[in-house]
Order: sequence, then structure tokens, then C-alpha cells
Amino acid sequence: MTVAAPPRPDLSPEARLARRQRRIARAIGLVVMLAGALNIASALTPALRDRISLVDTAFDGSVSDLAAGATALLGAALVLVGRGLTHRRRAAYRAALGLLALSFVTHLAKGLDVEEAVAMVLVGALLWRCRGVFGEQVPRVRATSVLRWAPRLLLITFAYGIVGLVLRRGQVSPDLTPALAVREVVARMFGFSGPLTISGKFGTWFPASLTVLGISALVALVLLALAPVADRFVVHDEERSRVRGLVARPDGDTLDPFALRHDKRYVFSADGRAVVAYRYVNGVGLAAGDPVGEAESAPDAVRRFLARCDAHGWRPAAISVRGDRLDLWLEQGMRVQYLGDEAVIDVAGFHLDGRPMRPVRQAVSRTRRHGITTEVHLEGSLDPTLRRALVGISEAHLDGHADRGFSMALDGLLSGRDADCVIVVARDETGAPFAFQRYVPCRGGRGLSLDAMRRDDSGNPHVNGVNELLIVDAVTWAAEQGIEEVSLNFAAFKGLIEEDPDRGLRDTVTAWFVRRLDPHFQIGSLLSFNAKFHPRWVPRYLVYRAAGDFAPVGLAAASAEGFVPLERRPVAAS
Repeated sequence: MTVAAPPRPDLSPEARLARRQRRIARAIGLVVMLAGALNIASALTPALRDRISLVDTAFDGSVSDLAAGATALLGAALVLVGRGLTHRRRAAYRAALGLLALSFVTHLAKGLDVEEAVAMVLVGALLWRCRGVFGEQVPRVRATSVLRWAPRLLLITFAYGIVGLVLRRGQVSPDLTPALAVREVVARMFGFSGPLTISGKFGTWFPASLTVLGISALVALVLLALAPVADRFVVHDEERSRVRGLVARPDGDTLDPFALRHDKRYVFSADGRAVVAYRYVNGVGLAAGDPVGEAESAPDAVRRFLARCDAHGWRPAAISVRGDRLDLWLEQGMRVQYLGDEAVIDVAGFHLDGRPMRPVRQAVSRTRRHGITTEVHLEGSLDPTLRRALVGISEAHLDGHADRGFSMALDGLLSGRDADCVIVVARDETGAPFAFQRYVPCRGGRGLSLDAMRRDDSGNPHVNGVNELLIVDAVTWAAEQGIEEVSLNFAAFKGLIEEDPDRGLRDTVTAWFVRRLDPHFQIGSLLSFNAKFHPRWVPRYLVYRAAGDFAPVGLAAASAEGFVPLERRPVAAS
């Protein structure tokens, strides 16, 4: 099976404008980085003799040296700020203008480098000309964070320098005075020579340590100012209630209920009739599935979600998007990557007859011969004794590991919070429960989505086949309730695992990597398990904005789903 992306629709006017602005921002960011590199190269090369003599005549001879050091530092800062410009951050625009202005001065001061000074002016003029591109305003939390940490980092370094000089004042000449100490520490923090001479080994490592700490503090501040803004949106009960109402729509998706996970935040359309559920992970705004709610309002919810990502400097992405709803994202200039297929059983046509269903039929017969029985409960009606037993089974199954799930799982297992969830329990020949599955109602009660599979293998030798039995009995119960479909597990990279001699180079390479990962994540075994039931396969995709976003978005998705422990606390928060 060749995995082909659907044809790309025409971009919306808003998306075309945004794409043009992003391209301009990336180009200007590159120009500013090159200006930074020019600064560094200029600081490392000697000035023309006749020009520097004019500077040394007009000013103290140390001015040119100080200016050269400052030019190098400004160059490094411009390289860092250029990256922020590529993300259209207003803070980076303002910082770049200031750094370019200072660079103009230092180029003249270090040796009348008129050519480099003019280059800084031209880059600044270009930046000013395109100022409308950098319209993403940094929320107040950013300024608060920077203002809180800037003095701390610099004061700690300054205090370290003063205390060091006082303790070793016997190795310092001329005699240490408060004014000389301040001048020495400030100069060394930024890589310049100070007015003091420091002898011994102390004089070798101490000035170098001040420079390292001072420059590190400056780099940290620049990175802090330009880093993505942490997600500080709080979900209120009223919002979650609105989402729950949208999830209950009969024309929704099988993944809609998972928007109610408590690790998700929400962006509503202007009319409130559609919502994108997302999570912030390591600089990525990761939406889970498609917008929930009315189809007419879904495009606006997507636009608003992308706008929130842009305002915070996040990389936007969405995971587990249906193939027939990709246009919502592609119209906004997003890219697409196939992820796999959701297995959906059509209840009306499900049966165990015939040769194709023989493996499932045999598994069900085998477990029943060993006295295993099943029963169906609503989570809200579980008696306390059974609930405690099921919690123990879940803990034994997880064996101390964190539960996985983001786009296709609901949290709060057995908490009773979602009382209408369906719990299918397996009991052994003694009547003791040892396995269960949870299904979440979807599509206004017309469907069920498998949410959790748990079993305790330690106490029962006949566990093989119990998951097949639980699924079959869940589908049987669903048919009795008039439910139309049951969604099973997601089969990752189904179209890549299956052999296809006509596969393109990209998919061939991807398939090779997927097969290498299979022993660690049991991708193939899960596909084989789902395929036993001969379901209807629903392709699911990952959408992201830029080619350079693919790797960080992929890692963010793996972290959110619980496969890779990469998530960290955001640094830019108040």
C-alpha cells in the first residue's frame, strides 16, 4: 500500500498572507544572522593602520580594544536574535534594531570600519522596512519573566567578582579600591581587559571565569527573551462543560471524547460552536485530532489555534487528523505526514463466521472453555469492591510505569468522573476479575472508542485470547444497545509496515525506520491484532507547518503520548 498525501487545496487568503510573512521573516532572520557573523569576523581581523591611528589619537588607546570585544559580543547576540526573527517575534525585532545600532557605533570605534558600519545601517533599514512582518506580540508574562531573572543573573555574577577580588586583594595591583573593583568586574564580565593586574594562578582562571559567567548570563537572557512563551491558560469548569456538549454531537468523530482529558487546553471558534483541544509540549502547540463541534465553525477554530501558537512563538501541529478533514489544516498552509490507521468495527456487519474470523473465533472459544466469563458495567455503577479490584489490575498491568495516551485515550481511569464509560470485565473460573477494557461513548451514543486495555497476567495461566473475548463481547453488547461502531486501537504506520514494491523513496526510507522501531514499540503486533477483526481502516495524519518543524513536532507528539520522556517545564513563565 502506497501512502499518498491528499491533494493540497488552495490556500485561504489569510494563509497566503501568513506564509508570505513567514518567508520574509525567515529571510530577514538569515540576513541578521549574517550581520552577526560579519561582526564576529570583523572583530577578529586587524583594523586598517591609518584608520585605527585616528581612533587612538582621538581616544584612549584601549577604546579600540574594548570596541572590538563589544563588536564580537554584539555579533553573537545578533546570531541568536536572528533565530527569533525567523519566528516573527516582536521582541526579536526590537532587540535586533538595538543591536544593529550599537554595532554601528562599535564598528566606528574599533577602527573606523565604515564599510561594516554602513552594512549595519542597511540591515537595520531593511528590518525597519519590513517591521509589519514582526507583529507577534509577546504576552506580558515574557516581560515579567525577563525582568525578574535579568538582574538576578547579572548581580550574582557581579557579586562573585567583587567577593573574589576582595578575598585575593593581595594579588591585585594597584591597590584595590571600590571604583577599580567595579570597573574590573564589569569589564571582565563582558570579555574586556580591566584596570587591574592580577598575579598568580588566580590571575589566570579568575578573569576567565568572570567572562564565562558574564557571557553565559547574557546568552541565557537572550534565549529567555526569545524562547516560546509557556502556556498559562487555565481551563474553567464552564469551558469544559461547553466542550462536553460539543463532544456529545452525533455527527462527531470517534476521537472527540478524548478532548476532555484534563491535560488539554482549548481554543474556541468565535461563535463557540467548535473547539480545538491542544497541549503545549516543548515549544509545540500540539492539537489532538480535528476540531470538535460544527463543521461550519471548524475552520475558524483552526485559524484561532494557529494564531495562539504564533502569538506565543510555538510550532503548531495536530496529531491523529482524519484524512477527510485534512483540508481544514492544508488550507492554512500546513504540511501532512501519514501516521497510521484507526481500526473501526461496523457493529451491524460484525460476526465470527467464516474462515477470515477463525483466529478470533478460536481465541474466544479457548478462553470460554477455561471458564472465563465477561460482564459489562457502566463506570458510574461499579460497586466499590469491583472498582478496587479493577484498580489493582490496572496497577499490576502498568507495573509502576506512567499511563500512555493523549490523542486516543481518556484520563481518570476508574475515577468515576466519566460515569457513562463502558467497562467490560473478564473473570476467571473462580469468579475473580483479572482483566478489563474501557470504552468511551462517542458520536452522541452512536459509537464506542476503546480507551484502555488492562490485564493482570500473574494469576491466570489462560490470559491468551482474553482481549479478543472482551472485544467480541463489547461489540455484542454494543449491538444490543443500538450502537453503530466500535473503534479499536490505533495501528501506527500501517501503510508503511505492509509490503509495497511501488512505494516511493521517502516512504521506503520511513518504512525501514519503522521496522527498526518495531521491536521496541510492538507496532507490527498491534497491527496484526487489530487486523484479526477485519475492521474498517480510517487513516490518521500528523500536520505541521514547516519542514524544519517535523523533528521537534514528532518528538513533542511522542512525549505527549508517553513514549518518550522529553517534556520539561517551560522556562519563561511567571
